[in-house]
Formats: sequence, structure tokens, C-alpha cells
Amino acid sequence: MKNLLIGAISGNYQVSDIEKWVTTSNFPGVHRTLLLYNHTQNPELIKFLQQNNIEIILPEFGFSGREQKLFEVNTGKTNINNSYELVHNLRFLHIYFYLKDNHFDKVFTTDVKDVYFNSSPFDRVPLEGIIATGEVIKYKEDQWNTNHLITNLGVIGLEYLEEEVLNVGVFGGGIKDVKNLCRDVYLMSCGKHRVADQTSFNHLIRTTYKDKTHLTSIEDNYAVHLQVIASGKVKFNLDNIKNYCIVHQYDRL
Repeated sequence: MKNLLIGAISGNYQVSDIEKWVTTSNFPGVHRTLLLYNHTQNPELIKFLQQNNIEIILPEFGFSGREQKLFEVNTGKTNINNSYELVHNLRFLHIYFYLKDNHFDKVFTTDVKDVYFNSSPFDRVPLEGIIATGEVIKYKEDQWNTNHLITNLGVIGLEYLEEEVLNVGVFGGGIKDVKNLCRDVYLMSCGKHRVADQTSFNHLIRTTYKDKTHLTSIEDNYAVHLQVIASGKVKFNLDNIKNYCIVHQYDRL
């Protein structure tokens, strides 16, 4: 069985930003791939990744398929036009094409700058379907999530997305379903006023992919998302953090 761990970084990152992801993810039988956007900004990243046996993909096209070298990395600058080339959205387009051209059994995709692993996530990743990870809070309980929900999905999203927020930065599954989900997240996120990867992901998991998704939350000891804990919205004993396969947003503490 061949599994894939894949994420995306940008040339504005430093080696120290990704070192923890790299050093904690070297699992047996797992191929690691990172999309590196705007790679000319920091050649040291390429050297570091090569030294750690990580495949590097240098994306050089965007929505239309035309050649493109530079991509938007600042979500604060997101608008209807540049949402097509915002790396937070575009990573899903390039993961889709990568999965079309390569064969793996299971795929797990994560954020990189704020993620590390205590153990391999693949033992609980299904060969078919999706595994998604929750943040405990609901959309209406957090202003950031509420604002993005209203902006990207309007009153319809506010009306029906009443369940726990699912984090787009940590999910996986069988290659076919992950490939299709990445395609759909990207297409749905384009043309939005704000970064829309997470609202798109939540819409899709709660509707189109509902019957093929296994949902996990904080009580499952699988992934813990620390922003809601750092902000005081969720109570959590940090002594238990070692029990989770994936630790996300550790830089928020």
C-alpha cells in the first residue's frame, strides 16, 4: 500500500516554518509531496526539502492553464479576481492534477506551517470516502467563521450550516474521493470576496460528500485545532496534546 501526504507552501516561508511538519511526518510507506509556490523567493526551501527526501512540485499554471509564475499568498488581499490564483484556493487545483497523474491508495492533505504529527494519520484514513476533522465550535459561535460564511455562502449558508465547523487544513481519504473533493473545493472557492476554501469544504462535506465522510472531533484523539482553544472558546487540557495524531495551529498558543 502506498500512501501520500501532501501540502502546500510558499517562497515567503522560512525553513523554520516548515521544519516541524517535515521532521514529524517521515512515516514508513508514506510518500511526501509539497507544492512550492513562488519558489524563486527562497532557494533554501528547495535545498531543505531535497535533503529530507520530499518531492517538490513547482506550480506554473493557474485557473486557465496558461503559464504563471507568481501567485497571491495574502488572504487579506482576496477579491473576486485574484481568488482564482490565491494559493489557499489554488493548492486544491494542483493537488487535483497531481492525483490525476499519480497512483496512491490513501491521501492526506494538511496545512504545513502550523501542523505537526505525533503519529501517522493513515491508520484511520479510509480507502474510500473522506475523513474530516472538526473544530468543536459552530459557525455562529465564532465571528471569523460567521463573517466568512455570510460573505461566501450568504443567508443560505447561515441557515443550514449549523453543525460543527470542519477544518479544511486537515483531511484525507481514498485517492478518488480526495481528488474530486479538491477539484470541487477549488471551483467553489473561485470568484469570492474572501478566502473561501473552508466554507466551500464545509458546504461540500455537509451536502455532496455527506454520505461518504467520516467525521472526527476533539474527543476522537485524531486531530486537534488549537485556535479555538487559544481563544478560550473550547476547554482543553494541553497535557493531552500528545494523544492526537495531528496537532494543528500550534503556533496560536
